[in-house]
Amino acid sequence: MSTAPKPRVAVIGAGVAGISAAYKLREHAEITLFEQDDRLGGHANTIEVEDAGRTLGIDTAFVVMNRPSYPNFSRFLDELGVATKEHAGGFNFFDLDTGLQYGTDEMNLPEEEVAARYPAEFGTIWREARRFHAEGRKDFFRKRTDLPLGEYLDRGGYSEEFRYGYVILLCTAVWSVPAELIWEMPATTVIAFFMAHDEGGLGGQRVDWRTVSGGSISYVRAAIAAIDPKLRLSQPVIGVREEADGVSVATTAGTEQFDYAVLATHGDQARALLTDPNEVQRRTLAAIRYNASLAVLHTDPAAMPGDRSRWESWNYGKVEVDGRTRPYVAYYMNKLHGFESATDYFVTLDYPRELREELVIRELRYEHPVIDLDLRTLQQTIYQVNEGTRIKLCGSYFHSKQLHHDQIGSHEAAFSSGLDAAQNLLRAIGA
Repeated sequence: MSTAPKPRVAVIGAGVAGISAAYKLREHAEITLFEQDDRLGGHANTIEVEDAGRTLGIDTAFVVMNRPSYPNFSRFLDELGVATKEHAGGFNFFDLDTGLQYGTDEMNLPEEEVAARYPAEFGTIWREARRFHAEGRKDFFRKRTDLPLGEYLDRGGYSEEFRYGYVILLCTAVWSVPAELIWEMPATTVIAFFMAHDEGGLGGQRVDWRTVSGGSISYVRAAIAAIDPKLRLSQPVIGVREEADGVSVATTAGTEQFDYAVLATHGDQARALLTDPNEVQRRTLAAIRYNASLAVLHTDPAAMPGDRSRWESWNYGKVEVDGRTRPYVAYYMNKLHGFESATDYFVTLDYPRELREELVIRELRYEHPVIDLDLRTLQQTIYQVNEGTRIKLCGSYFHSKQLHHDQIGSHEAAFSSGLDAAQNLLRAIGA
């Protein structure tokens, strides 16, 4: 008795969304995994450095997760048998020009101690941070936060000190967007994040934050071993077209035919790759925007405050450059990953000054979706794009269905959308 051949599926993009889809499909389809880069993983990008006779895996994009906010991804790690390490959190704000510093401990002080020990600028930030988190929660449930963050802060009469000494610093770390785009973000998305975590954001201490043991490359390697796909590394796809009985995938090496395709790329890349999009695809992808950020793995302490005792896992800096206040993030990777080393390793995001060239290990450019009101509104209908088509879309520009419309742009959102795309495809083939 003959067995019907498995459908041939092209998964285009080997970031977390593509890996998620391929993993779900692995037993039901013959998978070809296309990736334009020479490596797998996308934002799961671990740089392995030799340090005192051992190899340290240092993450440069996706770094931390927690079970409540990453439920599907957490189950995936468990299924793969990939271990995670507890991360204690902790954050520090610092101004390289004025020397003002405050962090986890200071934000938890009583108001009278803040007034007695710290300058008025920090007192303003301390009071308004308390007010923002208290009022934001109430406004969220009263449905008064569906407007741009900048407008929400204007209505609340929040100060410039609070905006540039707290809001911008936390938000650039969470969503990897520059200061000028923070104000466009939906206030509801920002407030929902802090409600789901705590007031310290990624550096909060009331959440069981974890890092992947050995770096996120550990899960990528385990997943690819389980999937065992046909790999097409360093092979950019230049066009994807749905046909009557399949999908054609054009690359720089030629055109191949598949039964289905999963387009696990950024939304703007998907828009460019679809050579004959249908109306739903065209409408869904029309206005999605991305922003590029520069992450640098290095050992130059110039990006950190001079007082080493203040170094935390998450360090939010600001400095004036060419007359503008420039915020940036400095991750202290020794503390973040929980390893001991005679060398201090940092990952800085959009650091506006020069680093010593001989201390730079790797420069990496990453793109993230710009989360504005249009993208959040799109979440109401975005999953309809995968109905009735042989080409399924996924990526971090989708939300996680389990966590609702404000879970956009994260590793969990990308993973969950890849899982959903695969489930949709399995329904189509009757698996």
